[in-house]
Amino acid sequence: MDREPLSVLLVDDEGFFISLIASQLHDEYGYKVDTAFTGREAVDKIAKAKRAYDVILLDYMMPELSGLNVLQWMHEQKNQTPVVMLTAAGSENVAVEAMKMGAYDYLRKEHIDVQRLAIIIQATHERHQFRIARELEIEKEREIRLNLEATEKVRRILNALSPRLNDDFAAIGVELDLRAKLIGALLKDEGKKELEAMVRELKSRVSSIENGVKGLLSLYKVMYARHSEEGEIETIRGEVERERVRSGGG
Repeated sequence: MDREPLSVLLVDDEGFFISLIASQLHDEYGYKVDTAFTGREAVDKIAKAKRAYDVILLDYMMPELSGLNVLQWMHEQKNQTPVVMLTAAGSENVAVEAMKMGAYDYLRKEHIDVQRLAIIIQATHERHQFRIARELEIEKEREIRLNLEATEKVRRILNALSPRLNDDFAAIGVELDLRAKLIGALLKDEGKKELEAMVRELKSRVSSIENGVKGLLSLYKVMYARHSEEGEIETIRGEVERERVRSGGG
């Protein structure tokens, strides 16, 4: 499947120069070239573009808004479209400033020929794609690290919660037996049988609940927590800690 041609915005206030270069880039190299003759027009086209340009060729010296002004606006808008700054002879300081502001490269206009410009456009696009891929990789690594930290925090909470739940379930069983004996002593044989049946049913249900809770705890221990749920995890941790203090667990 053929790749879609690169979309280029060429910004320069020299009408003949920009028309000639745009035509050659399109006819000889197949680039889709849009043009702007002022910095303000460039800002307007960048802002309204339905699909972001792949590369912007930006002249430094223009009326109203200079190339650096446009570059600053792009930085404020968090627009990361790669820019190649076009400068005149003796504008090395401008080129350095442009690079500090995020431009990928610069090119002196008197050295421009279409073949070289086409190579720079392609190379700039590839560098940008590599940078995006690297940033995504770094973000993915960060996401994994934060999720692992959140998962470990959940496991610590569960480890603190499990003993308390085990104690509570054991206490319920003991309490049921004790209460059954005390009440049974006051009942006749038929009443004792009904009480014993009821206690067995309650203990069976408690045991079922206990097994279900243990199963859920075991399942949660192997699940992968999301760091976006950090607030909820902290809330649960705080509740567990307060409950341990109330119960005298230290």
